[in-house]
Amino acid sequence: MRRLLTCAGAVALALGLAACGSGTGGSSGASDKGPITLGFAIGETGFMQPFDVPAKIAADFAIQDINAEGGADGRTFKTVTANTKSKAELSGDAATQVLNDGADIVVTSCDFDQGSPAAIVAGNQGVLAFSTCAASTAFGPTGIGPLAFTEATAAPAEGASMAEWAYEKKGIRKAVVLLDDTIEFDKQSAYGFATRFEQLGGTVQQETFKQGDQSIASQIDAIRSASPQAIYLASYMPGEAAAIKQLRAAGIDVPILADEDVDGDYWKGGVPNLSDVYYATYASIYGDDPDPKVNELVNRYRQKTGKLPDTSAFLTGYAMVQAIAKAVEGAGGSTDGAALQKQLEGFDNEQLLLPTTFTPQYHITLKRTLRLMQIQGGKTTYMSEWTPKQVPVPKGS
Repeated sequence: MRRLLTCAGAVALALGLAACGSGTGGSSGASDKGPITLGFAIGETGFMQPFDVPAKIAADFAIQDINAEGGADGRTFKTVTANTKSKAELSGDAATQVLNDGADIVVTSCDFDQGSPAAIVAGNQGVLAFSTCAASTAFGPTGIGPLAFTEATAAPAEGASMAEWAYEKKGIRKAVVLLDDTIEFDKQSAYGFATRFEQLGGTVQQETFKQGDQSIASQIDAIRSASPQAIYLASYMPGEAAAIKQLRAAGIDVPILADEDVDGDYWKGGVPNLSDVYYATYASIYGDDPDPKVNELVNRYRQKTGKLPDTSAFLTGYAMVQAIAKAVEGAGGSTDGAALQKQLEGFDNEQLLLPTTFTPQYHITLKRTLRLMQIQGGKTTYMSEWTPKQVPVPKGS
C-alpha cells in the first residue's frame, strides 16, 4: 500500500498550508540543548494504520533505547502525534499541528502520497521531514525537496531482487508483470523487476489493472495466452489479495513473485492455503530472521501489543530514529534542517538496524540486503538473503 503517486492536488494544498502555517518547531530547536521532539504526522486510523502505527511503536522502542544511553549529543527524544486519518488532504494539517506542538523534526506517513504534503510543510519551515518507509525514489530532492528523507528500501530494489532470484535461482526466462498502476510504488517496483529481468536475458509481457477493479478477467486471459513461467504482481492490499485469488481460481498456478506488499498475515484470510508466492522485504517477522536483533524487536513488539507486527516495514521506525540520532550527534546537537541534511547525505552503508545510504541526489537507500520469503500452504517462512547486483531507477525520479 505504499507510498506514492505524486498528487498535484495534495502538493498544492501542502504548499498553501505551508504559506499560512504558524508552526513554531524546527529552527527554534537548532541551538536548544533540551529534549528533541519528533512530530508524527501519520495515519493512526484508516488504511495506513498497518504501516504507520507499527512503525511508530518501533520508533518508540528506539527512543527508549537511545534515551537510556543518554540521548543524542546529550539530548533525549520525545514525541507528539497528529492523526492524518490516512487522508492525504489532512497530511499538511497534521504537520502544522505537530509543528505547533513543538516538533523539531516531522515524521511522515509510510507513503509518498500520504507523506509528501506533510514533508513539504516541514521543508518550507526549514524542518527535516523523515518518512519511515515511503519507498518511491521521488521522496527527496527530486519530488519533494532537500529536507525530505525516507528509511525505506527503494521500490525498484525489491523488483530487481526478485528478477535476479527468479532468473538465477529458479531458471525462469519468461514472465508476465501484472501491474496495478494506481500508485507510484508499484510502478517503480514493476519497473525494477521488468528492467532487470530483461537485462539478464528474460522476456516480459506487461498487463495492467487498477486497485478498484472488481475483475481482472481480461488480464487473466492475456496471461493464460502468454503461458509465462511466473507472474510478477505489483499491487497493494486489498486489490493485491483479490488479484491473487482470481489468478488461482482461474487455474493459473505458476509462481507469483511480489514485493513487500504481500508481507504479513493480516490479508491472508481471503486467500486460504496459498502456495508458490515469493517476495522480497526488509526482514522476517516469523522468528526465523538471520539477524537476532530483528527477532528481538519482533518479540518486543508482540509483548507490547499481543500480536505480530503487520509487516516487517515496522523496523523502519526503529532505524529512522537511529538515523536521526546519528545525524544530530554529527551536527553537534543541532536539529536545524540544513545541518541534519548535510549529516544524512554522508551516510554510506551506515550500520543502523537497516544499513542506510543517502546521497545528495537520493534520500532513500537504493541497494540493501533484503530477505526473500515464501508462502507455502498459507504459511510464510524465510528463504534467504539477497542483495541486488543492479538496481534500475526510473528516469526523472
